Amino acid sequence: MRLFHALAAEVRPLDTSRRALRSFGLVVGGVLLALGAFALWRRGWALTLLPSALLGVGGTLGVLGLLAPALLRPVYRVWMTLAVVLGFIMTRVLLSVLFMLVITPIGWIRRTVSQSPILTRPNPDAKSYWIPREASDVDDKERLERFY
Repeated sequence: MRLFHALAAEVRPLDTSRRALRSFGLVVGGVLLALGAFALWRRGWALTLLPSALLGVGGTLGVLGLLAPALLRPVYRVWMTLAVVLGFIMTRVLLSVLFMLVITPIGWIRRTVSQSPILTRPNPDAKSYWIPREASDVDDKERLERFY
């Protein structure tokens, strides 16, 4: 339920001005017209269901974008809601793939090639876990006040 509210909060403040709706109608309509023309060309100029649907929807969006952009408001809201949902899903997918392809192999390589950078296992022979550090040449007060 929280996810639904988060998505709704992203869709609510959308710009639904006349200019934004006109731009939406012309851009999406133009892309659908181009896809319809490409599908028509790939099918040997045979007007089948896919090209005719793409051309019809693209032409309708283009004409409404030019003549009556206010009628595109519900279509724009649905379109942008789908875009937000797809963005939410794809972000998680891409981050998961990145983690599995980059971060996980680095961890495997670090574990097999060298010792862990942090001491995660207790050493029964150790008297202390204190890591000795060399004294600094610079006075502590001077070192702490220095800006880099």
